Amino acid sequence: MSFLSLCEIIFRCALFALAVYHVFKREFQLMKSVILVFALSFLPELLNAVFKIRIDIFSILVYFTILFMALYLGSSYRFYDKYKWWDRTIHFLSGVGFVGFGIAFAGTGSGIIKLVILLFGFTFSVTLHVIWEVLEYISDCITHGNAQRWQKIHTSNNHVSEKALQPAGLVDTMNDAICCISGAGLSILVWWFFI
Repeated sequence: MSFLSLCEIIFRCALFALAVYHVFKREFQLMKSVILVFALSFLPELLNAVFKIRIDIFSILVYFTILFMALYLGSSYRFYDKYKWWDRTIHFLSGVGFVGFGIAFAGTGSGIIKLVILLFGFTFSVTLHVIWEVLEYISDCITHGNAQRWQKIHTSNNHVSEKALQPAGLVDTMNDAICCISGAGLSILVWWFFI
C-alpha cells in the first residue's frame, strides 16, 4: 500500500467518523459539508482513471487540507468569520496545491521544457483561483450569501480594516488573489528544484 493510499483511507475514515458523529448528534446540516468533502476527495483518482492525469502526493494532500478547511471548518463551523487569517490561508494553500495539478495537466513526461511547465502550473493555479472567486460571487447572488463580504451589514469584519478605502468585498478578493499568487509563486520555486 502506498503512502498516498494510506492517507486517502485515513482521510475518508475520518470523514466517515465525522458523519456518524453528526448523525448521532442530529446535526444534519453539517452532513452536507462532510458529504461534499468526501465526494470531492475522489477527484484526483477520477482524473487519473479517466484522463491518465497523475497528480503528485504533496498536491493531493494539500488539496485534501483545502477541502476540509474550506468546506467543513470554514463553512460549517464559520471559521471564516472566527479567524481573520482563515480565508487567506486557504487561498495561499490553493496557490501551492493547484500548481501540482497544473503540472500534472501539462504532463511532465512530454518534451515540454521546464520553464513552460512551471509557467503553465502557475497560470493554471491562478486561473482556478479566479474561477473560485467567480463561483463565490455567483453563489452570493443566487443564495443571497456573503462569501465575498460585499454586503454592507455583516457581523464579520475579518477581511477589512477600519481604515480601508475600498469596500470589504474588493479588499477580500484582492487579498485572496494575492495569497493565491504568492502560494503559486512559492510553489513553482520549490518545484523548480524537484522536477
